[in-house]
Amino acid sequence: MDTTVPAERIASKIYLIRGQKVMIDRDLAELYGVETGALNRAVKRNGDRFPEDFMFQITEEEAEFLRCQFGISKSGRGGRRYLPYAFSEQGVAMLSSVLMSRRAIEVNIAIMRAFVRLRNMIASHDKLARKLAELEHQLENHDEQIKAIFEAIRQLVTAPEKSVKKIGFTVKEKQKAYGKSRPSKVSDGFSLSPRARMIWDAVAGDLQVKILNNVWCAGCRDVSGIGNVSGKVERGMLVLRGVCTRCGGEVARVIETE
Repeated sequence: MDTTVPAERIASKIYLIRGQKVMIDRDLAELYGVETGALNRAVKRNGDRFPEDFMFQITEEEAEFLRCQFGISKSGRGGRRYLPYAFSEQGVAMLSSVLMSRRAIEVNIAIMRAFVRLRNMIASHDKLARKLAELEHQLENHDEQIKAIFEAIRQLVTAPEKSVKKIGFTVKEKQKAYGKSRPSKVSDGFSLSPRARMIWDAVAGDLQVKILNNVWCAGCRDVSGIGNVSGKVERGMLVLRGVCTRCGGEVARVIETE
């Protein structure tokens, strides 16, 4: 006779009660092919083999939870006359020694494998949760830096080329927010950290204008200018933030430093 029990069927009958993974006497009896009463009588005859951490009788509240969640039959009229017994993994392992049947041994092997599989799954989920928590902790103070890096990548990937004849951006507008082609240094009204100001002031005036007038705006989906500029150095890069001179949306410009 084939005594193979699908692992999924066993796993569906493992419940969490009092912080322990357990199986109910009725489900075990069904798997072993015996009556629930016969299983419990065999256990009582060998009570010294089943301490409380191996087997315990569930409370009315726990039984009600099982009835609501999993459809376990009710005690009394129309159901069983006493509260079910729950067996821990160790208790299930002990059952094969008191039932003394070939089927009980083979079913117990399948049950033990199901418990191990479930334990490994839980361990894997816990490990993943810890990794995510660690990653979140590592990144919680670096949101600005990460935003700057993504902004740099976005500019490299999405900013359209205005000319194939020259390297860099070409300003096509007649007049941008910061004057014509060769102005003096542009930094009046900027809110820059000391290190950012030192780097910015080292940039030639005409290049400053090109930088400020060639910022990718996601709202406009085009190159625009930047106003209300603030800036600081993040991860070795000068990051300028402000608002688009066209739509007023937030924009940023990342400038690599040597």
